[in-house]
Amino acid sequence: MKLDIRLEGLQPKDEKPKMALYLVDASGGIKSKLSTVEADKLEVSPDLQKRERGVVALGPDVEDVKQLKSEALLQLRLADNLPKWEKSKFIEIPAQWWRRWFPFYTCVSGRVRKCFPFLFDVAELETRALGRFHFPPFPRICLPICNGVVEVWERTCCCRPPIIVDLPSIIGRLKDLIMREPIKFPPPIPPHGPGPDPGPLDPMARVSVDRALALGTDNLNFIPNAQLQLHLRSLQSLPAEEALRYFHDTPSLWPFWCFCTSYKVGEVVLNPDGTFNFCFFQFPEVRLFCRRSYFYKAKQWQSGQWVYIYDGAAAHQYFNASDFATLSTFRGLTCGQLPPPDGTDFATLQTIGGTPAYDLTSHYGGENLAGVDLTQTGSYNLLPPPANGGLVGTNDAPWAKTLSFMLYFHPDLEAMGAYFYRLSVVAADNNGNPAGGATPQAITNPVSWQKFVFLGGQWEVEAQGLGPNTKVSGGNTLTGLFQIPYNADAFWLGGQYHQFLDTTLYANGRYLLILEIYDVNGNRLVPQGVPPIGTDVAKPFNFLRLISAGGPGSTARVAFAALTHLFWFDNRPCYGAIEDLDENGVASNAECQFLKGPADSQFQVGYRAFHTAMGDPTPPPRSFMQAYSLTWHKGLNGPSGTLESGGDTNRPSTMFIGGNAKTPAQAFSALLGNDTACSFAVNLDVTCKHTNGSGHIYDYDVHKVAAFALEIV
Repeated sequence: MKLDIRLEGLQPKDEKPKMALYLVDASGGIKSKLSTVEADKLEVSPDLQKRERGVVALGPDVEDVKQLKSEALLQLRLADNLPKWEKSKFIEIPAQWWRRWFPFYTCVSGRVRKCFPFLFDVAELETRALGRFHFPPFPRICLPICNGVVEVWERTCCCRPPIIVDLPSIIGRLKDLIMREPIKFPPPIPPHGPGPDPGPLDPMARVSVDRALALGTDNLNFIPNAQLQLHLRSLQSLPAEEALRYFHDTPSLWPFWCFCTSYKVGEVVLNPDGTFNFCFFQFPEVRLFCRRSYFYKAKQWQSGQWVYIYDGAAAHQYFNASDFATLSTFRGLTCGQLPPPDGTDFATLQTIGGTPAYDLTSHYGGENLAGVDLTQTGSYNLLPPPANGGLVGTNDAPWAKTLSFMLYFHPDLEAMGAYFYRLSVVAADNNGNPAGGATPQAITNPVSWQKFVFLGGQWEVEAQGLGPNTKVSGGNTLTGLFQIPYNADAFWLGGQYHQFLDTTLYANGRYLLILEIYDVNGNRLVPQGVPPIGTDVAKPFNFLRLISAGGPGSTARVAFAALTHLFWFDNRPCYGAIEDLDENGVASNAECQFLKGPADSQFQVGYRAFHTAMGDPTPPPRSFMQAYSLTWHKGLNGPSGTLESGGDTNRPSTMFIGGNAKTPAQAFSALLGNDTACSFAVNLDVTCKHTNGSGHIYDYDVHKVAAFALEIV
């Protein structure tokens, strides 16, 4: 059996290492060479195919297997991999493995992530700086950065021979740095390596925080290197000999004693998960008393230009080549791209904005025991929807404004000839069919994707249009065709959408969104088993409907020529109004309100807060209003409180018709407190549920305010 060898992340300019397959013995050592990779092909002998147990390893091709270290090889269990190889006929080697198999090559790796800072005040900031928390009160959320490039910098530090380190001098310089750049977020555990738990940080950290806040010198381009404070405590607490060893094992400390120079080695594009791997040719360092470390700079493509979001030199973070570098920043954009769904040879709707498609109430029919979708009854037809059909999330939110659709096309579809995709939309009736038998209309908004290209020794970004394209097939003119952007065809930036739809151009109500696939000539491709119509071509792929996040039963195969989802559009804002102020049940809508009466006089507010969808011929199960609240505020910087609040129940249920809703009565004395007279404000806040998939639509919320005065007489 011959297998194709595929190297993940291989670029046209990249050299390929010489590789071989080795047999691993029971103790984990390399036993013998089995075969070598020739012309990107690996021969797996019949004897090896008959083995039910055993481990093999891929690695650099060497004459003497004693030169190899098992941890540097990609080890593979035959029982797990032989069935896969027999089916796929290829082995894909991750970049972090094959890039290390060159002689005189150094490889570095790591990840870049955006960590969202805590909401803190100055007191909390100071408490954190003093290290009083071993664990933060709230978990820090860190997400991978995408669409970025990491610059790899080599730093060579040559220390004064002989290597006798003046520890007091190093400690003094380290203290000066920490005073200039405060450590606001110390790690929850002590650093790895020698030395005891340093315990709470030095009290001077509080002084440095105060100074930085006063001078405005905080830099959010990176998360300050909290390890420096812990390195300081370790150097102060360890015996001299152990402190010396600690210094030599810690690259971040070398610049405090040695003479260091830096130069840029190269740059590499971030993977979609925020990781990076970079290998480069390098002769061994032969100078006495000199050592190498590495730091990184990360830049991201934002609004048509490169923006630096992390600088390792400014963060004083240096790493050995063997270290996996975790680089954290407060800046940058996260793509929020989900991993591909389970399965092979399929196409699906993956997300709407940042909302996974399985959160859309469009899989209400479930699936049968064979994993076939039961929601869809025809290419453009669904089962009659439930009351919340087409809404999203647990709160039954409608879709509004512009929706962004991210599709997923399995890479194997390219070999089947899948070249174009098309999204169409049509109004839906209450039975899940196109309203009035209307024909779906293709969405023809121009779509352009950005891709990385390597020009002049560095990575740049170019745009490539995907469509719309027009084809004639079987005498029919097809519009709204867009080229499928396969990962094998270009180094695409992450988090890009395949189409956009402005829902404000449509009447409020339910709509069907339809996905179809075509070949390069405009012939529609349909899954095998679906009867072709006209120029349709049957291919061995599936449309999948996402039902849950992952695992068994998370997808269902759609046995039709198209994949159809149900959406409920609504672009009406919520309604909110403060209509009158009441004293002892007597309402007044006068512009100026001066209410006087005994201390037990009762105050109320007459108001309305609702969404008009509840009055539609086919209303949703719950109001599209998320919540409402009425709050009062006394005087200038006085106390405040809530008169009334509620969830997604219209107030009043009759909306515009009849009398308004009233807040519970409040006595004048309860609002005035120790005063006999004062001015007040009352605020009505109405929040809608509407979403575009990426966030709340604030335009549809309502905020009203009224002013009045109370006096006890």
